Amino acid sequence: MAQENESITESDPNVNSVCETPSRPYRITMEFPLFFTMLSFSLSGAAISNMILFRTCVHSLNHTQEECKVFLSPVKNNGSHQLEEEVQKYATFVSMVRTVIESLAPAMLSLFLGVWSDTHGRKPLVVWPLFGMSISGGLIVVYSMIDSLGPWWLILTSIPISLAGGFIALFTGSFCYVSDITSTEKRSLRMTVVEASVSAGTVVGAITSSYVLRAVGNVYLLLISTSLFVIAYLFTTICLNESLVGAVPGGLRTVLDFKLIKTMISECFKKRPNHGRAQILLLTFANSLSIFILMGQMSLDYLYTRQKLHWAIQQFTIYSATHTTISFFGSFFGVMLVQRFFKVTDLAFATVAFLSASTEFLINAFATASWHMYTSAGISLFRGLSAPLIRSLLSKILPTQDIAKVFALMCAMEGVSPLISPEIYNSLYAYTISTFPGAIYILSSTISFLCAIFLGFVQYFRWKSSSIVYETLTNEL
Repeated sequence: MAQENESITESDPNVNSVCETPSRPYRITMEFPLFFTMLSFSLSGAAISNMILFRTCVHSLNHTQEECKVFLSPVKNNGSHQLEEEVQKYATFVSMVRTVIESLAPAMLSLFLGVWSDTHGRKPLVVWPLFGMSISGGLIVVYSMIDSLGPWWLILTSIPISLAGGFIALFTGSFCYVSDITSTEKRSLRMTVVEASVSAGTVVGAITSSYVLRAVGNVYLLLISTSLFVIAYLFTTICLNESLVGAVPGGLRTVLDFKLIKTMISECFKKRPNHGRAQILLLTFANSLSIFILMGQMSLDYLYTRQKLHWAIQQFTIYSATHTTISFFGSFFGVMLVQRFFKVTDLAFATVAFLSASTEFLINAFATASWHMYTSAGISLFRGLSAPLIRSLLSKILPTQDIAKVFALMCAMEGVSPLISPEIYNSLYAYTISTFPGAIYILSSTISFLCAIFLGFVQYFRWKSSSIVYETLTNEL
């Protein structure tokens, strides 16, 4: 019944009929820069974490370099458990502040950028963040070359990427761009392809990270990472065409216009038939909470496996690559086969994705052996589908002119997540590291299950509305 109702809803010709996107020949657009961006991020992520641990150990806790060199090793070592715990408690605080700094400006800009891009185009939302990432990457290279700098100096390298909009602006622009250039019937697949390019970059970076680190060292690895940001920036600047016809160039003054916030709020929170407003907000909350989990766990997954399973960077990057590869193939298998042949709706599949993620986190919380982590990764085969399917569903049930505004609200909420979740997750981890470090995964499991409940309410509203007389969310009372 759920399947039938939703397929009627999404295939109705009245949906998005105001300005239906014509079918265009497939060409690579956002896939290339997102692949290189995530490749760079994944390649350098664990190495930067190790560098923070080492400099915390030497400069902040005043241990000798001989004692602390275990934190720079890409392979498993027999370092002191007590030293590991002491350094991790301090380093998680440094990582938390770094994450907050990187997220502060994007959180504020996200309130403006989605609506702003309706007039001034999507391309700036992609180009600006990649420029900021290139500058920040260069500063991290300089930082890595100066051994006398403590861990807190790394915070300064986050300022350019933050002021340029960060990942929030990049993904807002990317998904709005893809929505502009694809037709409704192809949108789920194209969104999944874009997510797959993100996964592919993450996999390649994770697999090669420890080997590149051993081959060339920290400084050259970070230099390679920065070069990848620059390549992505040059591609978007030179090769990417603006997706909006008639986009008007606009500078910083046009961005900081509070009328843009008013427009976004009025469109997203206006009353719609068939509990349309509730459906939009529940879908938005569910997607944003998944980002809340991601940002909270980002700097802790590696620390958790070091503490609980005694992994080093090599073991972690192999696991990370395996996890992402499973998610990568799960996403394609889900969209290309399961959805196509079994007619599973976006909403139902997204619910399954959240439930599988909840199960994965629960297993991770009580993991005592490496195979437990790999088993949980296999169980969450379709975990990566929740975000693209929610975006796809929203783009199908909204009028074209409202898509960017709702995506902007979603990204604004995602922008707030890095300001809150690192404090919650890092504080919880530091408090429970000696007793039950898996508490962070219990929290993630609970939140994922809550997201599945939100989607259950959306399905209920769709059942309820279809049992009366169907009206699309584009209609107004």
